[in-house]
Amino acid sequence: MDSTKFLLYTLGRIALIVAVSAFAVLVSDIIWPALGTLLPEGSFRDAFLGENLRSVVAFVVILAFLLPLFYDDGKKHAAYEIWSSVNVTLTLIFMFMVCFVPSIFRDSFEQSGEASVFYNFAYFPYLWLRNKAGLDFIVSVLVGLLMILGLLFGIYVFSFKRYAKLHPVILGGPRRGEIQAVKEEAENEA
Repeated sequence: MDSTKFLLYTLGRIALIVAVSAFAVLVSDIIWPALGTLLPEGSFRDAFLGENLRSVVAFVVILAFLLPLFYDDGKKHAAYEIWSSVNVTLTLIFMFMVCFVPSIFRDSFEQSGEASVFYNFAYFPYLWLRNKAGLDFIVSVLVGLLMILGLLFGIYVFSFKRYAKLHPVILGGPRRGEIQAVKEEAENEA
């Protein structure tokens, strides 16, 4: 993957994780409670509308969008022979930095109303880790992001290896343009 394609790929994945995270929070704050109004009154409805479950829903929505994308990326990179573990790892590191670094500065200033709304919105998918596991805010964001990015890397590698195994010519057999030379050598030997 050349540097321009790598830059576009990285910027696209960063924009996508930010957009999908925002969409996941909207789903868990608007659509999920709307579905909860259809349930009868009671403890099940209260649990369904609870903050922890809505946070888990946001976390799952992020994975539901990004896992198929990285699965497809692995397959495409295998098919077009543009695999580079360094590029994919750097992309995931940049995604992590863009998402994680703002959480570090949460406690470094007097929180105004706007900042509080931003942090509650941006890091809502990781709230369940803080509440259920008793983790600090920054640690819960760190663990949540590492879980997501680890799963994305895992599905990417799985997809790449699966596609390469199904098509053994890729990355192990003759390269494009070499197929004719192999055939000529076989004919010359015969």
